[in-house]
Amino acid sequence: MTQQVDETRIRPVVKRFFGYVMFSHAWQGKEPSFQDIKIEFKSVWDLPDTPLNEKLRNFCQETRRLGYRWAWSDTCCIDKSMDLILNHSLTSMYEWYANSAATLVYLVGVAHPSKPGDLAHSFWVTRAWTLQELLSPKVILFYDSDWKPYLGDIGMNHKQSPGIMQELSDAIKIPPGTIITFSPDDLGVREKLRLASTRNATREEDVAYSLIGIFKSDIRPHYGEESDALGHLLEEIVARTGEVTVLAWSGKPSSYNSCLPASLSVY
Repeated sequence: MTQQVDETRIRPVVKRFFGYVMFSHAWQGKEPSFQDIKIEFKSVWDLPDTPLNEKLRNFCQETRRLGYRWAWSDTCCIDKSMDLILNHSLTSMYEWYANSAATLVYLVGVAHPSKPGDLAHSFWVTRAWTLQELLSPKVILFYDSDWKPYLGDIGMNHKQSPGIMQELSDAIKIPPGTIITFSPDDLGVREKLRLASTRNATREEDVAYSLIGIFKSDIRPHYGEESDALGHLLEEIVARTGEVTVLAWSGKPSSYNSCLPASLSVY
């Protein structure tokens, strides 16, 4: 009886209370930092009135409107001044998004009212980190630049929207079902490299670090290694999986290892 009560009444309440919402967006410059929130202003609501601070506040407000108490943004929830914390966060990011109650995607540059095709051509789909932020969550919601649901779709999970999933499927060339229920084992190494080949990052290392979860890699991030980060990732993938098609490419070689490419664009 006790176990039955726990499963049917207590567990759902606890899960709902501690359910957290993740933020997915394209960085736009000097975003509010951990130090801004924790040390200087103490609260998101006390930050100066700037467009980027307002973006963060809107995310928190939408999280609260959806009925959740906990919100997480990569801008201000990681103490980037501490290497240990930063590196742990980078290697855990995939799982954090996968285990979230929901992920909210802010599409900067997509005007209201949004129209079909805006998502596929948005800046968001060109960024390295947003690939795992699309694939790993079970629940995802897209918002235009006015924080209105994409295409006016007020459903509680846009992964259940056939139109939105088909738009993304056509854009990145994988089946809608793979986007909806993605697991790192669903796609082959070469296909995952193709997915990443059109994406860009401000910091050179992030091209590799953003793929740690998707490839289930165990490389350790170390900002400052620059282009060698991609070499480390590809070398680890070949050693662990035996997938020699990683070595089938044509173009500029890596300074890390001439058997490896300097860029993922060759895939």
